[in-house]
Amino acid sequence: MFLITCPVTRTTELVADRRVRSVVNHPTHIAMTVACPCGGEHVYRTGRNWEAAGSPASRPAPVRAADQPVPA
Repeated sequence: MFLITCPVTRTTELVADRRVRSVVNHPTHIAMTVACPCGGEHVYRTGRNWEAAGSPASRPAPVRAADQPVPA
């Protein structure tokens, strides 16, 4: 189980590990794509270098059009 904050609804959600779609190990961070209960898929990044204050990687990644939910 993972506790995530949905960037669309701004709510904290508890999601099962089976909702993880992919995990990618980068040199500065780990990127995990999660299927959110809001219907979208969001990328969460973690890592010491990613969260370090003052580093370029500490800035939030821009939201891409593919990260936005599509109305049915």
